[in-house]
Amino acid sequence: MAEVELSGRVVLVTGAASGIGAACTARYAAHGATVIATDVDDAAGKRLAADTGIRYRTLDVADPAQWALLAEELEADPGRLDVVHLNAGIRQGIGDITELDDDAYQRIIGINQHGVFYGIRATVGLLERTGGGNVLVTASRASLGPLAQDLGYVMSKHAVAGLVRSVADDLRTRGVHINAICPATVDTGFVGGHRARLEAAGIEVMDPEEVAAGAMTVLGSDLVGQCFVQLAGKPPEPFKFTAVPGR
Repeated sequence: MAEVELSGRVVLVTGAASGIGAACTARYAAHGATVIATDVDDAAGKRLAADTGIRYRTLDVADPAQWALLAEELEADPGRLDVVHLNAGIRQGIGDITELDDDAYQRIIGINQHGVFYGIRATVGLLERTGGGNVLVTASRASLGPLAQDLGYVMSKHAVAGLVRSVADDLRTRGVHINAICPATVDTGFVGGHRARLEAAGIEVMDPEEVAAGAMTVLGSDLVGQCFVQLAGKPPEPFKFTAVPGR
């Protein structure tokens, strides 16, 4: 698979102020894209904008009203949208279901799951009017299996993987390709400075820039509705789901 051509294209990235989002934003801009970066961390977002020359605005992905307003702004300026990278996400590290209280549960589902749904719903019309484009969702290897240490995270990431697979055929009729990238452990704030300890335990840890390179490859793929697993030192590969019994 070749990397996508981004020169002259308009790319929207959520959760862009740090980690995978910041690495992807920088890479997209370096490849000629006009990047609109969003986050709730304004200080970090403005620093990224100053460093890369991208356009930054605040966006709470869990708020559908903010998504509707952003879509209106994008339609007015720059008037087109070619790629949407729905990357915003959080982890909590809560593995005891009795300790996952209502506020914590609603927060992680709101950002990780609802933020993807609202993002697709708000932007697909503009992508379609542009003549088609791409949606990339940052999921996780935890989208494909259990993760007892973080119940809200694994639940939300399973949900977005299911959404990507389910909406793909309809979006394809509109000229929009959607896929998910499912990286393993990445050295972001989630790791919390414990990279050396994780690697000593045999867990491979990727740099965010490696995921950004993988994102370019997934965006360049002709496949749709796929969950591309990315492991350290390896290119993204579509995960082979088994057939559902009775179908």
